[in-house]
Amino acid sequence: MDIKPIFLSLKQNKFLTILMVIQIAFTMGVLSSSVLVATDTLREWGMPSGIPHEDIIRISPEFFDETQDIGQALVKDLERVKNMPNVINVAPSNAVPFTAERMINVYLATEEDAQEYKTVVFHSDENIFDVLQLSLIEGRLLNASDVIKGETSTTPENASQVMISQDMATALFADQPALGQTIWLAKNADPVQVVGIYSNFMVGERLNARGKSYQSIIRPQVKWDQSQQPHYLIRVESGKGTAMMEDIIDVFYQERGRYIRTSELLKRTQKRMYDGRGSRALTMLVISVVLLIITGLGMTGLTAFQVTQKRKQIGTRRALGAKKRDIMRYFLTENSIITLAGLLIGILVTLMITFELSEQASQNFMNVSVLLLTGLVMWIVNILAVWFPAKRAANIDPAIVTRSA
Repeated sequence: MDIKPIFLSLKQNKFLTILMVIQIAFTMGVLSSSVLVATDTLREWGMPSGIPHEDIIRISPEFFDETQDIGQALVKDLERVKNMPNVINVAPSNAVPFTAERMINVYLATEEDAQEYKTVVFHSDENIFDVLQLSLIEGRLLNASDVIKGETSTTPENASQVMISQDMATALFADQPALGQTIWLAKNADPVQVVGIYSNFMVGERLNARGKSYQSIIRPQVKWDQSQQPHYLIRVESGKGTAMMEDIIDVFYQERGRYIRTSELLKRTQKRMYDGRGSRALTMLVISVVLLIITGLGMTGLTAFQVTQKRKQIGTRRALGAKKRDIMRYFLTENSIITLAGLLIGILVTLMITFELSEQASQNFMNVSVLLLTGLVMWIVNILAVWFPAKRAANIDPAIVTRSA
């Protein structure tokens, strides 16, 4: 098929052609960016948490009465909660799965230019493994004698042994053995020794955004002061969490001079971790669908306008022997040229938008397969938008030429 007449036709309708190319490019940019963000979010929603988050309650109390003894309250809290029916175990912790956002850099050497490895360190006691139902992969579990407890100001020593997650071990040591290795949790800090490796569990959004969802370290120490009081992670019998929430809160209110800042199942904590990005992706998708509909209607209108303008030429072509499929092919090819030009520009727009979103979220949203699939969907939508006016053009009677004369 000779496409030279098509280009001449597009040149004659230059304004409408440029307008449609810009609209397709803009729609492609917004739609593909939205789909890329949504796809990445859905992928993370499908990732296993690694813990029984539907049966773990998070309680975050805070003393407003500075005369209260936080250490004594901690001992009483743990004893009271453990004695409750349907409670399996409880552990204090400085961080909570899905919300652990205090990232640190871990090092394998003390040199100034030593490579940094991002992670989150959970300070807790030996019960954390039972509460989170973590499996021992290699080495040994921490025990009560490893745990350092005390008020921050009066307990300067830190635990010299740690356990690391399976993904953390891979990130630090690749295929080399991790047990017995020395790492540094800060530059110029005392070294700590890896004594065990446990199964992965999801840490929080900031590491998720870097593709390091399961990189964590557990250090056997529980420290507190007025500004940093421990959270409590409580595992209960399966399905009992919601029913037990109020009773557990009442137990913590037995200590006077404090309030409960947060109380929820980790199932809710996990959901909230994705709420912000999920809402953003949904909003962008809704806008994109509207733009896609507008673009489709624009292509339909442009083709219908051209059909009206070219009725006599179409009739002449039909009279000279052009078949219906030739007329259809003409308009579908014209549409494909406009769409292709818009999609190529749209890919550049997508790269700009995705780069900005990736910078803001510290995460790479780009996925070439998703980008190409989005472009294919847009091309199909535009083909369908042109199909009916093109079919109407193909049905123009050749006799229109004689009637016009």
